[in-house]
Amino acid sequence: MAAIDVVVFVVFVAAVLFLAIWQSRSKTEKDAKDYFLAGRGLSWWLIGFSLIAANISTEQFVGMSGNAASHVGLAIASYEWMA
Repeated sequence: MAAIDVVVFVVFVAAVLFLAIWQSRSKTEKDAKDYFLAGRGLSWWLIGFSLIAANISTEQFVGMSGNAASHVGLAIASYEWMA
């Protein structure tokens, strides 16, 4: 790797750590239930986008899509549709 690659990586990691520590200091959650449910302040479409984004990975694109195309059609995608 070139020096610029290492510099960019280190700056990125430092920025992410700084933002995480900074945000954790402004604690608005009262307990674990409030944290995991986001204070019940999320709308249905935001929860849906979060579910879809969390399930998108290499395994989803390559493995499950190939399996669906060769065996069962769109049944693999019905998890996101029916959640």
